[in-house]
Amino acid sequence: MSLIIGSGIAAFSMYAAARWSVSINEQKKIEEVFRNINYKVKDQEPRLFKKIKKDDYTDFIYNVPFGLVDDDKLQSILTKTLNKPIKVEFKGKLFIRVYNQQLQKIYKYKDFPATEGWTIPVGKTQEGMIYHDFDKVPHITIAGATRWGKTVFMKMLMTHLIENHPDDVEFYILDLKGGLAFHRYSKLKQVKGVASNYKESAEALKRVEKDIKRTMKEFKNKYYENIVDTDVTKRKFIIIDEAGELVPNKSMSEDDQSHAKTCQRIMSHVVRVSGGLGYRMIFGTQYPTAKIMDNQIKANSSAKITFKLETGVQSKVAIDQTGAEELQYPGRAIYKTTDKYIVQTPFISNEEMWKRLRRFERESDKKESTKAGEDIIKFG
Repeated sequence: MSLIIGSGIAAFSMYAAARWSVSINEQKKIEEVFRNINYKVKDQEPRLFKKIKKDDYTDFIYNVPFGLVDDDKLQSILTKTLNKPIKVEFKGKLFIRVYNQQLQKIYKYKDFPATEGWTIPVGKTQEGMIYHDFDKVPHITIAGATRWGKTVFMKMLMTHLIENHPDDVEFYILDLKGGLAFHRYSKLKQVKGVASNYKESAEALKRVEKDIKRTMKEFKNKYYENIVDTDVTKRKFIIIDEAGELVPNKSMSEDDQSHAKTCQRIMSHVVRVSGGLGYRMIFGTQYPTAKIMDNQIKANSSAKITFKLETGVQSKVAIDQTGAEELQYPGRAIYKTTDKYIVQTPFISNEEMWKRLRRFERESDKKESTKAGEDIIKFG
């Protein structure tokens, strides 16, 4: 018996020693990075205050000299140097969390637990699930290069909200990629319209604007200030997939430029005044630039979801810091509110989405469109 116990203690000691050796090696690498990027004030470098080991991660907490501020490059460089997921926070002290395992490359939507209220799953982090509550933060921007997960996320969001609130959610969809991504869902009773060109987009947003004015008048008459404090159950979502197409430019016809300007004006109006009335904008673009994501859109969209982008400049436009250009996998994103999280977003296929939502198809649309090539685009 004593031999068995002794062997067990010896094995555990070897395991603990190996783990401690790894963390010491990580500490050395972290401090080498400090020196290599000149992360110091004069001759004063961050000094280790405390090291905390957990099963899934190790925290390195550093005292920093006065005047040393957060550096956006630090997390990226440490991630590459240690070849592990890293979380860096600056709260008086410098907190560096080194995770032992990578996130999976895919998490299926069906495996995410159900949510309550107007909440959607954003994705999974190293520390658990992250959710977004539209009643707390009504508008979001979503950026991401082609085929990195932006449109899939929008479809997941739509699926979740329809399944949870089939009688209370409405969608106005501007699909500026020819209507290909959302055309099928125009048949759902929750979808008030799918626009696929400039004229249709302007018409859809004019209808939203008119509805906002009507709702505002109703709220005034009832002395309502914010929909969350009322018994109003309806929420209306405006999804814009590829907002960059709505920026007026000289290559457009005069009519299209006029329609695009109308869209720009109304989108800005929506994010500024309608959140408390129950309207929520999901503003998506492949190419975040200052022209596309103007100040009003950014300032009034307190939540930002960003998938892989081509450059650090685009990342700064999208989330006010670099990092999105270094995301490695489809569906991997940065979710930023007051805090920042790296998440793997829920994946849902087109087949699964339609299987879940086809029961909400309008009776009048269950037969194929009678005219070949006719867009199924309806407002009203």
